[in-house]
Amino acid sequence: YAVGYGLHQDGEPIEDAREQIHVAIKDLKACCLLLGTETEEHHHQKKWPTSIESCEGCTTISLMGNKLAELPEGLVCPQLKVLLLELDDGMNVPDKFFEGMREIEVLSLKGGCLSLQSLELSTKLQSLVLIRCGCKDLIWLRKMQRLKILVFKWCLSIEELPDEIGELKELRLLDVTGCQRLRRIPVNLIGRLKKLEELLIGHRSFDGWDVVGCDSTGGMNASLKELNSLSQLAVLSLRIPKMKCIPRDFVFPVSLLKYDMILGNWLVAGGYPTTTRLNLAGTSLNAKTFEQLVLHKLESVSVTDCGDVFTLFPARLRQVLKNLKEVFVESCRSLEEVFELGEADEGSSEEKEMLLLSSLTELRLRGLPELKCIWKGPTRHVSFQSFIHLSLNSLDKLAFIFTPSLAQSLPKLEVLFINNCGELKHIIREEDGEREIIPESLCFPELKTINKSFCDKL
Repeated sequence: YAVGYGLHQDGEPIEDAREQIHVAIKDLKACCLLLGTETEEHHHQKKWPTSIESCEGCTTISLMGNKLAELPEGLVCPQLKVLLLELDDGMNVPDKFFEGMREIEVLSLKGGCLSLQSLELSTKLQSLVLIRCGCKDLIWLRKMQRLKILVFKWCLSIEELPDEIGELKELRLLDVTGCQRLRRIPVNLIGRLKKLEELLIGHRSFDGWDVVGCDSTGGMNASLKELNSLSQLAVLSLRIPKMKCIPRDFVFPVSLLKYDMILGNWLVAGGYPTTTRLNLAGTSLNAKTFEQLVLHKLESVSVTDCGDVFTLFPARLRQVLKNLKEVFVESCRSLEEVFELGEADEGSSEEKEMLLLSSLTELRLRGLPELKCIWKGPTRHVSFQSFIHLSLNSLDKLAFIFTPSLAQSLPKLEVLFINNCGELKHIIREEDGEREIIPESLCFPELKTINKSFCDKL
């Protein structure tokens, strides 16, 4: 809303504007000028309030939190800039409702049904937010050349995005989260949105990405390659159903700051990305493709039921390990190693700067019958300064967990959960071929919980 209303400069990233708004709200609450509440304590409006039938001087109208079942045929609001409405699900917005609002810049509509043709005179719109709204006549978006924010959230009536969206040269955010019937995004629609900063296609929305620009039905569909045309893209949420949708030699934009990406049949997706997360599930995953997906600044990884991977993080990806915070791996039948640490070239800048796994807080491994080693290789560049939670379940071939040097770098470990690891003999042991002295004073100073079960050899 703030971006559409012009409260932030055009050159300012949307993410920065969002952060400033959060700070402002926090300050208002601290000064008791804004009240936050978990409960609804107001009377719901069903009809348009008669007190604002004459609203020629209004610049802002908000009736959110009310499911209006009636609207006037039209309003004369020559100065109106912001309109926020919540309607009953079956309520049709009258065709001439917006004719007297030609200065409107921000429109948010939750519920109801809307023909975008009714907005053909609202050419100054900069933010259009439609949530759980029945939408039709999307081709009329071509009239809204000033749009910066375009949101179709949980709009189940949308099956195809019109090619005219690609003509919106000022568009900075496109959100089609939860549009479960969306099956087609025309080729090069996304690639033409050169100012796009945020692209959100999560919660079972569109996943028909194609490599060559033609889907299985012969229609034209978008390709992931179009993302490489978006030099300002900072936030991304999407799902890739199959490996073949990833073009050969494709890499994600280096401009990304936050992302939530799903590969495979994983159906659960978060809302707006607040971190850098990668979810892989139910797909045959080879090492090369995994490297394509592992982006810089990666913080959270979840891998479930993925075959053909023997080492999840090979040594050539060790730079990624600096930012990792959470790793969850489950039911990967071929996996033998999680982290291959490797060595940096002696005297190189990488060797001087490298501090692997220093951000890792949580590691959960489950159902990995071939796993023999969690971390393999020299550990002198490894720091577990943030590590809090370790959970190991059904690891049939794992014989030990930590080397002595790793065990000494666990100042914050609080939870150690070990279950059904039949070959586990030691929590701390040197690697084969290595000689390390285990100091008598070795301890985990913050350890609060140890849960061990069905580990007969431990």
